[in-house]
Amino acid sequence: MGKHTNHETLIFLFFQKEEIDMKLIESPINKNINLETTFPNISKFIFDHTAIKYYKIYTLDRIQVLYIDTYDKIRLILVDSRRKITDSEVDFAIANLLMVDKSQLKIDADIKDRLVQAGAKFHKPVKDILLITKEVADQ
Repeated sequence: MGKHTNHETLIFLFFQKEEIDMKLIESPINKNINLETTFPNISKFIFDHTAIKYYKIYTLDRIQVLYIDTYDKIRLILVDSRRKITDSEVDFAIANLLMVDKSQLKIDADIKDRLVQAGAKFHKPVKDILLITKEVADQ
């Protein structure tokens, strides 16, 4: 029984350490990179005929994070090819990029299923995709 308790403690410490060590790194964007060619399925399904003010690409450990401003909304798209995206990773991205309370956002965890139903074919395996939307007030 003691081994089971130690295992649970190790798992807790691992996740606690993982939360502390998360780093959000901005990926440099070459002026020749086009969002539509880099992320064709996401671009077509989410941003078809939508003007994009600007975008940035980040990495959060192995998660690709797209920060996209479309004038009326700011969207974060989190893409992980290996596993489900955790709540702590979502909270970390929101805290560092959107800086608002989670209750002010729309979080769509079913975006990957809708992409697949719409016929999206991924070149690389994708385990999880999340879409986080923040409405932008008129200025």
